[in-house]
Amino acid sequence: MKNFKKLALYTLVFLPLLVAAQEDIYDPSKEYEYPGDPLVKEKLDQWQDLKFGVMLHWGVYTQAGIPESWVICGEPWPKRDSTLNYEAYKKWYWGLSKDFNPTKFSPEKWAESSKNAGMKYIVFTTKHHDGFSMFDTRQSDYKITNGPFKNNPQADVTKYIFDAYRKEGLMIGAYFSKPDWHSQDFWWDRFPTPTRNINYDLKKYLRNGNGLKILLLTKSAS
Repeated sequence: MKNFKKLALYTLVFLPLLVAAQEDIYDPSKEYEYPGDPLVKEKLDQWQDLKFGVMLHWGVYTQAGIPESWVICGEPWPKRDSTLNYEAYKKWYWGLSKDFNPTKFSPEKWAESSKNAGMKYIVFTTKHHDGFSMFDTRQSDYKITNGPFKNNPQADVTKYIFDAYRKEGLMIGAYFSKPDWHSQDFWWDRFPTPTRNINYDLKKYLRNGNGLKILLLTKSAS
């Protein structure tokens, strides 16, 4: 009877939260799903005919002369400073945002140079896997408009890059990483980050509408 009451209590407390959390869980695709929207297909056809363009990686990592944010991934292949332990290295990396202040930012010169070189498009890294947004957003404080560059008239750099390239007649593409290592919903700091993937078991922990992760209870009622 005691165990039954305990199970009933678990059910009353956690079941409503689990129902809410289930709304955020989707089964991943097992293979690439081709777009069905005719307008999207038409746009993809345009991109395939452009041939020559630039993919511009620019983010908080460039403050330290690093090409992309892979260095904070726990996989063994990224080359990082081995004089620091892994967690200390990540802490140092996150802190780069406090010094990222590109005062010589001149997207008009970039766009002009790209056009003169014969390029037809730009794909700009609006957010790499580290989660640092190169645009203004209400979804995160980890962004270029929340650091030393925030008072610059061109602080929302993605907007001004796209405006400059559109003015030169080039097509615009946005590289936006859905994985966000800076988010507690992706890399939860209760666990290590050995790979590029979510670092906790989604089947064991769910998230309700308030962002709270819930431990699924599997204790037997017997």
